[in-house]
Formats: sequence, C-alpha cells, structure tokens
Amino acid sequence: MADIISGGSRFTGDKKAPVRKVIKLNTDSSIGNNINNYDDRNIGQAAVTKEADYEEIRQRIVRHRIRMGLLIVLVIALIAGAVVLAMHLLDGYSYTSYSVTGSINREDTATSQYIAYQGGYIKYSNDGVSYYTDKGKAIWNQTYSMQKPQVKMCEECVAVGDINGNTVYVFNKSGLLGKIDTSLVISQIEVAANGAVVAVLEDNEANYINMYSKEGTKIYSIKTTVSGDGYPLDVSISNDAAKLIASYVYVSGEDIKTNVVFYNFSEVGQNETERVVGGFNHYNDTLVGDVQFLSNNIAVAVGENVISIYKIKEYPSLEKEISIDSAISRVFFSEDYIGVIVDNSGSGELYKMLVYNTSGGKVCEAEFGTQVENISFDKKSVVMNNSTALSIYNLSGKNIANMSFDMPASKVIPIGTRGEYVLISAKYIQNIKLK
Repeated sequence: MADIISGGSRFTGDKKAPVRKVIKLNTDSSIGNNINNYDDRNIGQAAVTKEADYEEIRQRIVRHRIRMGLLIVLVIALIAGAVVLAMHLLDGYSYTSYSVTGSINREDTATSQYIAYQGGYIKYSNDGVSYYTDKGKAIWNQTYSMQKPQVKMCEECVAVGDINGNTVYVFNKSGLLGKIDTSLVISQIEVAANGAVVAVLEDNEANYINMYSKEGTKIYSIKTTVSGDGYPLDVSISNDAAKLIASYVYVSGEDIKTNVVFYNFSEVGQNETERVVGGFNHYNDTLVGDVQFLSNNIAVAVGENVISIYKIKEYPSLEKEISIDSAISRVFFSEDYIGVIVDNSGSGELYKMLVYNTSGGKVCEAEFGTQVENISFDKKSVVMNNSTALSIYNLSGKNIANMSFDMPASKVIPIGTRGEYVLISAKYIQNIKLK
C-alpha cells in the first residue's frame, strides 16, 4: 500500500503489485485566498442585490402613496361635486303642499306674538315671555306687566323691553340673566351677544342713549337734543357691544334731513367727543329709518329709496350705496343679506323683492302680487306669509313654495331645518313639513 503521506511504497519486494493512485494534499494558500475572494464577491453581489430590492420596495411604496393620494383627492372631489349638485337640486326643488307632523292646542290670547329663536321660538305678550323648543316644550317662562313689549335678539341673548315703560329683562337659552330698570321711559332697545343692552330714553328736553350690563349697571350715556343732534329714529349695536350706529332726523331751515352717526366704545373712541368716530349727512331730504349691524364690522342704513353699506373696524367708511327706483316699504336682514320690498305696481306684479349681499351686490329679485304680513331670511331662502298662504323664494329669485293654509295662520317660524316650520294659527301650534 502506498504511503498516503509520502507517496512512497511500504513494500519493496513485489514489483508486480498493482499501482495505486496517490492522493496528494495541496497546502498552497491560494486555495484559501480563492475561497475568500469568492465569498467577498458573493457578499458584495448580495449587498447590491439587497440594496436594489430596498430601492424597488421604496419606489413601489412611493407609487402606491401617490396613487392613494390621487384616489383620495378624486373621491373628495366627487363627493364635493355630488354635495354641490345635491344642494343645487335641493335649492331649486319646488314644494306644493305640507303635512302636519305635530300639533298642540294654543292656550294663549290672540295678542301673543311669536318669534324664531335657537331652533325653537319665543312667545311674548303684555303678561310675560316664554321660550319653547320646536316641539312646544317649555324651557323657561318669565311673567311681567308691560304696556308694549319689544323683543330684540343677538346670538343667544334676548332682551324684552317695555316701550313707554322703564323695564328690560335679559335672557339666554337657560333663562333670566338680569333685569334693568331705567329712570326715564324707553323708546327703543337693542342687545349685544354678551347681554349688554342699549336703551334709548326720552324726557321733555333730551334723549339719552344708555348702555347697561345685563345685571343693570349703567356703562355709558350719550345725551342728544333735538335742536343739536336731532331725534334718534333708530339705533343698532354691534355683536361685541363696542360700536353703535344711530340715525337722527333733524330740521335744517325748511328741510328735514337725516344724519347717520357712529360711536366707538373701545379704546379707539376714548379720545373722541361723545365717542363719535364718524357721521354721514349726505342723505338730503331722504329719511333713514332703519340702521342695523350685520356683524361687528359691517352696518347698514336703509332710507326711503337708498341702501348704504358701511364698514367700521375703528372708524366708519361708506363702502357701497345702492339707489332704489321705487319706495322701500319693508326691510329685513340676516348676517349675510339685506332684503327690501318695493312698490312695483307700475310694472308687472304689485311688489318686488330685492336681495343684496354685504358687499352691495344684487343676489336676486322677484315679483309677487300678494301683500305679506311676515317676511324673513331662512338661511338661503326667504320665507313670507299672510293669514292665508305661505310663499318661499330661493336666492336665485325662484318661487319654490306657494301654498294655502288649512286654516288662518298668523306666523310661520323657521326652525333651522330646510322645509320644516312651526305654523302658528288661531287654535293650534303645528309642526309642518313641506312636500
């Protein structure tokens, strides 16, 4: 047998012995180097492959996110478009009748008045005031004795003042906030969102525009005289109680004129005489009988044939003046719109409704031939009624509802849900739904 170590034969005597293949171990270090080089190449290739895999995964994630983002944008756009289309179709939908969804007996007198408030309604009379939900559930009640109650609202605050009397009550949704007693008789009241009340008071020599806290503390007083400032026709206070607009009528020679005056009760007006920060007397012989703050910085003055839109952040400026061809017989407001009813007997129907936005742009107009007793904005529509019929217009000027009542009615109260109202008749208070 061959020596597997040396390769030589252990036996020397038998030359005929078969030749055996000798296995020789190679101890050359190049084998190890080749193995190492092979491992390095494979590790490098694996690293490159792994990095490429990560990059591909990252790219796939990015592409997926882009696709999902585009899909989300597309879905949102489709939903928004569907909502706009649905609102447009709903806005133009016409109603022909109504159904009664609830009814309670009316147990008050015919002299009681009703006004929309916070999705329900306020009922007031000479004897007291109450707040009800739209279903007729009483939330609070306050008794009093007033000659001629006047109700004003601002957001959640309600003020009830005794015209020609000396008392004002202030409420919110929860009930009574305070009571104000005045030394002089009241000719008008206004209320701010914080419950502050402005009362125009009268005596034989002068008028006073006083502001009171909801608890009854006098905050300020402005004295006016007929010979100096004129007689205050109307006043309005901003929601934040910082600004006031007043319309005065005065005599100039043989002419009767109007002056619109702005007051500022913030720090801006501290250094101004009587806190007056601006006045406008360009109305000549046109009486301006209605002034109204629509927001903290926008006020409107409406005369016999003119609408003036003012902006007042600190000092007032006349932003837009709209001349009306016919005499204005009714005016109504919301936070976003100004509505007037004018005589239209010379052409077409007897009356015309004009609606403008707070920039003075005309939103719509519509003609109608029936005299109405109540008219108000209900978000994007105008609701009007008399004792026999209800009529509703959208803000494109389209008549979307025109129907007769089953029995004589005194008031239709919007409750904040489209097509649903509270109907006040002589015997019942009914929830109705248009159809």
